[in-house]
Amino acid sequence: MNKRVLITLHIAFWLLVAVIAALAPALARNNGQFLSYWMVAFLFYLTNFYANLCIIFPRWMKTRQLWPMLLSWLGLMIIDTPIIIFINSLFGVYQAGDYWYKTVKFFFHSGWILSMLLPVSIGYQFALDWFRNDRLRRQLENQQLKTELAFLKSQINPHFFFNTLNSIYILAYQQSDKTADAVMRLSDMMQYMLYESNGEQVPLHKEVAYIEQLIALQQLRMLYPDNLQLHVEGALPDITIAPLLLIPFVENVFKHAALNEPNEKVSLQLQVSDRHLTFHCRNKINQDHKDSTGGIGLSNVKRRLGLLYPGKHTLDISTTPTHYMVTLVLTTH
Repeated sequence: MNKRVLITLHIAFWLLVAVIAALAPALARNNGQFLSYWMVAFLFYLTNFYANLCIIFPRWMKTRQLWPMLLSWLGLMIIDTPIIIFINSLFGVYQAGDYWYKTVKFFFHSGWILSMLLPVSIGYQFALDWFRNDRLRRQLENQQLKTELAFLKSQINPHFFFNTLNSIYILAYQQSDKTADAVMRLSDMMQYMLYESNGEQVPLHKEVAYIEQLIALQQLRMLYPDNLQLHVEGALPDITIAPLLLIPFVENVFKHAALNEPNEKVSLQLQVSDRHLTFHCRNKINQDHKDSTGGIGLSNVKRRLGLLYPGKHTLDISTTPTHYMVTLVLTTH
């Protein structure tokens, strides 16, 4: 909320309070003088409210010392007393005689007014601070998401791309007809990774297209390319998803799966129903490849799931001595 809107809301609120608090008694008494008296007194009370809100309470928030704040309130009461006496005398409330009694009365009256105004101003300040902190927290979380997405992009497996370039080089050396197609696929992937995945959400069909390009390039290096397939069920055009959310699972398969065994198919399945998405992958573990890092970006994607889909996803990762399985179910936007 910007400063101009906040000031406008303050003015509108206090005008409403002033009209309601003054108009009802004035109409009941049919007394225009009371209305004038109340409006002057209201401005005075308003000054006390903002003196506490803008001066006394912020200083206490910095020092956290109670006595200076109490002394400030006492000082306000001492200053308020002659002002209240003056206001009342203008409208004939402070009558001649018995000045000492009325002075003491007005002193405690100002204390009573402050005891009503100060908790309200303090409560307002606490509420305002809470909203500001909540907004700041959400801004920090959004910034953290952007940072984590940038980090995820920086974690593109260089080994995969080096091997892909090597495969493309071999195709070019053999003057294969697949060379141009492989270069174009790699170009499309880099374009999506660097330029099209910068938003908070991307169309699911673009994410799937990226995965298909990823698989097609990986198949260039496989002895049995048909063993690696992505099966998609359901309508994709109207579904959006956080960018690069599924990529770490696919790249993890490339890194750890036994891709070159003739009878071992890698199961990659994506099912979409209404606003629910289910992604499942299962692969045999390559026992010759040991890696203690736990996969590419899996901790990162878990963190992003927790922030982007709180209470709207389940992620099940299980491992047997021979196989690795991942099932992700989430409610999309």
